[in-house]
Amino acid sequence: MTKRWKVPVMRRSARKSIFGGAAIVAVALAASSGGYLLATADADQGSPAPLIPLEHHDPVVRKALLDLFSGSATRYAAQEELVRRCMAGRGFTYVKNPVPTADVAPTLGQDPYGLTPEQARRTGYNSAENAGDSPGEVDRSGVSKLSAEQQKQWGEAYFGPEDAPEVTVDLPGGGTAGTTSEGCLAEAKKRLYGSLSDYVKLNSLAGNLPIWARREAASSPDMARIDSTWSTCMTSRGYPNLKNPSAARERSVDVYQRLGVVTGEARDQEISLAVADAECDRATDYTAQRVRIEDRHYGKTLKKYAAEVTDIKEMNASALARAQEALRAQ
Repeated sequence: MTKRWKVPVMRRSARKSIFGGAAIVAVALAASSGGYLLATADADQGSPAPLIPLEHHDPVVRKALLDLFSGSATRYAAQEELVRRCMAGRGFTYVKNPVPTADVAPTLGQDPYGLTPEQARRTGYNSAENAGDSPGEVDRSGVSKLSAEQQKQWGEAYFGPEDAPEVTVDLPGGGTAGTTSEGCLAEAKKRLYGSLSDYVKLNSLAGNLPIWARREAASSPDMARIDSTWSTCMTSRGYPNLKNPSAARERSVDVYQRLGVVTGEARDQEISLAVADAECDRATDYTAQRVRIEDRHYGKTLKKYAAEVTDIKEMNASALARAQEALRAQ
């Protein structure tokens, strides 16, 4: 059976397909809670406009979090170019993935709450889009057309041999992260970031910090209080057993998956649910309270990891300068 080569992400023994553009935004544990993609990587596939991250949050907190990902688009563009050169030097074709037009913050984006009644009546949650199938893999470099042996050679050039040692680090918040130590992908990262272990640690940490802060906020008594008030309001409007606005959005997606994304009935149910959510949000002052709670936890997390945040920004700034130099040499 032909080996299926995968793109390494920031988890030990976890990889994503080499064909998918989603690898652009892969960071450790980034897929959490949903709705935290600032921009998608597949610009050539008609991606929607970038989301506005932390739109209603404190500007100081918002800037501090976005600074964790500053220069990511340029750094990724340089990484793709360096990989292309390396693969060409080893006799292989590598077609670069499209580069986002703006920096990508994989774990930040629009909050999964905060619709106004007007927005709810007009667009609902956009649940039909969320219920649809994700884009298929894109084999830009034509690897699938190669023989089994050539695919193996291509994969080893890109990732390094299967038995190549993996660079792993312990994360400050717990857990480990890792990436391949050999191959063109590793060489590109070493060229940009200097140390693969620093890259793995700090890139993973940048993605995880917002997630950790939101988890702390979600488990706080203050969040339990406002969720309960919102839930009681939703019950009074005929929507019981919903813990919070995220649960309402999940229920809406479930409706589309059950009834089909093209049915008017599913659309009507989505709008009705979204309007009730928005009206309860307004009646209970939910968004304003939740923003304050989350901002408090964002601030505490940034303070707790202040030294690491400084290291993240310094690493990204140095890598950005190297990236700009590499791109000028195209």
